[in-house]
Order: sequence, then C-alpha cells, then structure tokens
Amino acid sequence: MRHLADCDREGRPEEARALLDEGLELSLATHSTRNVTLCLTAFAQLVFVQGEGERAALLAGAAEGLRQRVGLRAWPLQQQGEAQMVAGIRQALGADRFDQAFAAGIQLNRQQAIAAARDLHSTSTAAS
Repeated sequence: MRHLADCDREGRPEEARALLDEGLELSLATHSTRNVTLCLTAFAQLVFVQGEGERAALLAGAAEGLRQRVGLRAWPLQQQGEAQMVAGIRQALGADRFDQAFAAGIQLNRQQAIAAARDLHSTSTAAS
C-alpha cells in the first residue's frame, strides 16, 4: 500500500490504478470482503484526486455498504482517513450531490461495486 500512496503523491495515476486492479483481483481470489472494501476506498481516493467527485462518492458509498451488509467496521486508523476523504468529497460536490452518489453506492451489491471500480479503469483507458 505504501507504493500505491507514492504513486498517488507522485502523479502516476496509471501505476496506482494498476496496483489497485491487482489488489482487487487478489482480494477476490481470497474471498476477502474487507480487502475488497479497502480497494474500493483506495479507488475512491484515486478518482477524487483526479477530479471525479461523483465517482469517488459512489465508490466510497459502495465500500461502506459492503461493510454494513457483512457486519465489518473500518479499522480505527482507516476511519480517520476515510472521514477526511468523505468530507473533502462532500465539500467538493456539495451536500446534495454527495448524498445522492454516496447513497447510490451504498445500494450496490458486491458485484456491482467491483464493476463500478473496473469501469473506472476502462473509462480512463478509453479516454487515452
């Protein structure tokens, strides 16, 4: 995860995205819902810094919805970082737009949430 953070800070979004794709694949292979939610949150952070606030809110909501449905809680250190990210997204979008996108994300099932994260990859690749 440290290498991922370095990619994000150093402006290498495609490398960060590739690491997230790999992490998501490994999380799915091990059937780890906790790790899937970590990946979704990281995808949300990545697209937020790239200016895609609504997608960030959708993915953050998807991570939260998956955790709620299986009875997981974010780790204390993770909670602080997520709260800061969510506050930033809310501020960027405004409360109404944020609430709509986040609520839509909460409603996504695991398969839909994964598809939403993967769609972010294919959309950015298609735009290149």
